[in-house]
Amino acid sequence: MKFKYIIFYLCSILGNIDIVMANGLATDTLNVKSGECKQIEISPENQSTLIWTTGNQDIAVPEVTFGNLKICALAEGTTYISGRSFDSDSILKIFVKVIKNDSAQEKPLTKVHTKYQSSIDKDVGNILDKIIPKKANDETRSQLEVSDNNRYLVYEKDNKPFIFLSQTLWSITRRLSREEIIQVLDISSNQGFTAIQLIAHAHYMGPNIYGKEPFENENFLRPQLTPGSSPVITDEYDWWDHLEFIIDQCIKREMFVCLLPTWREQWNQKKNLNENNALAYGKFIGTRYRSFNPWIIWVMGGDEAPNTPQKLNIHRELAKGISIGINGTENYDGIMMTYHTHGPTSTVDFIPAEEKFMDFNTIQSGHSLDNLEGMMQKSYRARKKPVLDFEPLYTKDGNNRNETRAIIYWGIFEGGFGTSYGSWNIWHCGAKESFPKFKIPESFYEGFGTQIKYLGELLKSNPFTSRIPNQKILVDNDTKALDRIVACSSSDHSYAMVYSPNGNSFTVSLSCIKSRKISCYWFNPRNGDYHEFETINNKKQNREFTPPTTGKRFSGNDWVLVLKNK
Repeated sequence: MKFKYIIFYLCSILGNIDIVMANGLATDTLNVKSGECKQIEISPENQSTLIWTTGNQDIAVPEVTFGNLKICALAEGTTYISGRSFDSDSILKIFVKVIKNDSAQEKPLTKVHTKYQSSIDKDVGNILDKIIPKKANDETRSQLEVSDNNRYLVYEKDNKPFIFLSQTLWSITRRLSREEIIQVLDISSNQGFTAIQLIAHAHYMGPNIYGKEPFENENFLRPQLTPGSSPVITDEYDWWDHLEFIIDQCIKREMFVCLLPTWREQWNQKKNLNENNALAYGKFIGTRYRSFNPWIIWVMGGDEAPNTPQKLNIHRELAKGISIGINGTENYDGIMMTYHTHGPTSTVDFIPAEEKFMDFNTIQSGHSLDNLEGMMQKSYRARKKPVLDFEPLYTKDGNNRNETRAIIYWGIFEGGFGTSYGSWNIWHCGAKESFPKFKIPESFYEGFGTQIKYLGELLKSNPFTSRIPNQKILVDNDTKALDRIVACSSSDHSYAMVYSPNGNSFTVSLSCIKSRKISCYWFNPRNGDYHEFETINNKKQNREFTPPTTGKRFSGNDWVLVLKNK
């Protein structure tokens, strides 16, 4: 059965389908009750050629077994499940609407206070005053700042570049013990990650492994805070002490913490965090981790676009509160901040260029192969400010590793100053049975994470902050979409790099290098090896280059050509 016929086959058996309009076209929507799954038969001969992803993993997720696609509903809302063929540009997209299941046994939630106060309760403030040391501003300044050319992050003390390579551990605060945290951070550090992404209160509210919760009744003005921090004394070691332990362990490994004070569920869905209390919560968390600010990159948002004035203002208030907690006044000097938006969007779409709390922009290309093309270039051109992909396509069970690597290399070569990396087997840290099994250490060796260090080594091997995206060095390059060949070079013409995702040949204008002799070699992004060193005379002419191997799309035949002054 050809791929194009799968669409009609699926549509005929989905059942309980409403026809809706999306982008002007009639589209099928599958209705599923929360907590239930619907199974769809697909052709076995095509099943292995498709990669299945979701637009919002909090609402519904695909589970694929031989000959079957099972769509499982997690929470009310609307999303999509998409399947893409490796060998063509064909894509199947199933829109999913999750509706309330009245018969499901849902855990009742105690609602927070309907009227919010303007500040953290007095007793919490008193405890903060006792446990948080007073420090001069220069002792709490971020180690990082934006480079002089406004495209990268560098260390403030010596202007050396910071290579941003971040591992996604969203739910580490709630799910892992101290011993497990040490294990996973050791692995991440050894794999070459320089930062960790996590949420202060985790994705879904509830007790951590020690039975402690971040707030009373999900009330952001009532963080559960206790004097003392000894992990062997039950009444002392609270949620926020556990988060401090994680931050401290990252610092010991010289990894930065991308700390999200909240997630979309709390401010966009439940409205527990809002314009009334965001400032106070910001003051609390900024004060609580003031002394760790040198190693923290504060991230507003939480997988949701600030696409209304109200949404953006919540995060302005939150950022303002953090700055007051750290600096004593609304002053963003010495604080590194950004925003995590929903995919596929960019912060330049919603946040003004002059926004006080924004040090760099982010995109989320999201969990789809279709989203990245054009996104990074648009954000890079829109503003002279650093930008990176903060949530690219995740790997799963070691699969789609080649796709994830391609998306990450595209993002960096097209202007990103670094990258995030995520795995379906890792990010949730064992949060739900419906997710892939989280295993230590096995989960950390199943995806692209084992190859991230090779990317770091490549980026460090050439002057980092002079790198610019530069498609102009490619001659007659008409590649696009999932086959596009991309190039970058140094602004001083000292080096250039070209990424070929499938090992296809390309032609380079050697005028991109200024020296009379050019050192040429191939870099293997899968294992970090270098191949076929060659020195050529630079006559400023065009030259065709053919990678060592070639193959079908995402078959593991991607290569990087490196050209350098000899």
